[in-house]
Amino acid sequence: MASMDDAPRVGDLEVDGDALTGDGTTLSELADELACGVDDATTAEAPSDGWRVLRRLESGAVYLGSPVDADHRTWRVAQAHPGEQPPVVRVHPDTLVVRPSRAERRQGLVLRWPPFVEEQHDPSELVIDIVNAGTMRWTPENEGFRAVGALTAPGGTEFSFGWVSSAADRAVPLDPGEYARVPVQLQLQSDPTSLEPGPYDLHVVVVELGLRLAEPLRVELTADLVARQVAKQNRHRADPASERRAFERQIEAEQLRVGARRSWPEIAKVVGSAVSDDEALERIAAVLDCEPEQATSVYNSPLRAMVRADADRRDEQLQELIRQRDALG
Repeated sequence: MASMDDAPRVGDLEVDGDALTGDGTTLSELADELACGVDDATTAEAPSDGWRVLRRLESGAVYLGSPVDADHRTWRVAQAHPGEQPPVVRVHPDTLVVRPSRAERRQGLVLRWPPFVEEQHDPSELVIDIVNAGTMRWTPENEGFRAVGALTAPGGTEFSFGWVSSAADRAVPLDPGEYARVPVQLQLQSDPTSLEPGPYDLHVVVVELGLRLAEPLRVELTADLVARQVAKQNRHRADPASERRAFERQIEAEQLRVGARRSWPEIAKVVGSAVSDDEALERIAAVLDCEPEQATSVYNSPLRAMVRADADRRDEQLQELIRQRDALG
């Protein structure tokens, strides 16, 4: 997938900058071009025209948008899933504002290892400094400071990881010269027994900002360190069959949340009139065609998980879960 690191964002969604200009067309005409229908239940307060394609994802999903103000700073966003049968365009209920690219947001910030890094021989215990090397105060805009570490063979540059944001990762303002010291969340291979003693490159990414180390850190994994890492990862690890079932449950819950985002207006309507948790779960289950127990993951999700436009990142997390499950054999 081509990098969208320098692309402006509408909400959390990186978009084609050129798409934010121009007049656009009506939603129905654009839906016809995409060979999609329109879910009229989601369009009650949506603009009638000004619609254009903001982003096409490799998954096949297409994001559409229409500005609601004269300077094109605030938008309504819709999503089309051509893979659905029949394919339908649904408008998200909230307005989203245009935000700077991730590259702009991390401007002035650099990653720096603390002076004692060479004394740390266990990569899972490393910390790293996020430093404001610029000339102005850096202020967070709902970003987090979660730093993820991934090991590759020396010289390797390809790696992937899964992550979930947490309130504990909340970023803080930094004046010039100030830094925040954060733990590096090391992600090993899905099968820890595949680790071999020897040299590795440790890559670190502050995921929400796309902030990376200029050069990876060369680390040496000894046989003893590998054994301790395997023991640590396996300490509470279930047998492969149980672990696979656990991944299946996570994948099922994530897929259900994806479906819920597409049906959020209908879910909000049926939940709003429910008089108990049990009734709400039954109504969500009816909308999503699942069991009430499965609907719990949707019912307990924060609203942001339902309406966020950053579905490609959620798709990546889902694909990482699938990859980890499949690695179990």
